[in-house]
Amino acid sequence: MSGSSSPRDLEQCPTEHLEQRISTLEDRIERLRELVARAYENTPRAAAELLKARRDASYAAAYAPSPLITVRLGAYAGGDLLFERALDSVRRQSYANWEAIVVCDGREESTAARIASLGDSRIRCVQRPRNGPYPTRAPARWQVAGTHPFNEGFALAQGSWIAPIDQDDKWTDDHLEVLLAAAQRTQAEVAYGVARTVVSAGGETYFGSWPPTLGDFGFQTAIHHAGLTAFLYDANSHMIDEPADWNLARRMLEAGVRFEFVEQIVTTYFVEDDAPTIDWWRGRVLERGRFSPG
Repeated sequence: MSGSSSPRDLEQCPTEHLEQRISTLEDRIERLRELVARAYENTPRAAAELLKARRDASYAAAYAPSPLITVRLGAYAGGDLLFERALDSVRRQSYANWEAIVVCDGREESTAARIASLGDSRIRCVQRPRNGPYPTRAPARWQVAGTHPFNEGFALAQGSWIAPIDQDDKWTDDHLEVLLAAAQRTQAEVAYGVARTVVSAGGETYFGSWPPTLGDFGFQTAIHHAGLTAFLYDANSHMIDEPADWNLARRMLEAGVRFEFVEQIVTTYFVEDDAPTIDWWRGRVLERGRFSPG
């Protein structure tokens, strides 16, 4: 094939030419990866679905006064953290018109019973019959864990906005109020803020900046328009080495979804010792430090 290189060709190249040809091959592989991803994701179709959603009569309801917000929460062996962090912070919200859907990623009778015992009609629990399926390899599994219950929660939502939160995260009391105000003021379809990040035995830092980028965006800091039904979590995003949260945000951005950033802390995110990204976060503590607005 013209322009291709065989192993023997590479062995016979002088060192200076070998490095150049390897660099060229790496560039071509990266371009091929991007082309495959774009074909799989079908961004033009997603953009068309976005325009269709904006024309729907129900689209404007999200920008009316006091719309219902659906809190979407995936749970897996959540235990006390689910109740003491995530659900406690949801129930403390200054914005009152919300519902919460907790989707257990596999049957968890104890979690369902504990949610029922709260006696809060705004919170309902749905149990998936099984966990996953997810990749068996640890790094890949971490990148996409939770995608199935996240999508199911979206499908069951009755609100005009979706507010994602993970079982071990914690919102500020004005999380929903602040993000909804920003979205309605600017007609954004995604509004997001800053996450204070507590790193186990490593101090404190943050993520969240404008524009959204890998490592500086997470949906636990955001609300998004419920009309964005063309955009779901992809359980296969690990195949292009992207965490599912960022993969979803990137696809939204490329299709033309309107984002708005609020430069204030709206969420606390916790990184434990056993997290596969713990070293990266400890490095960010040293590099970036704590959040300081402006």
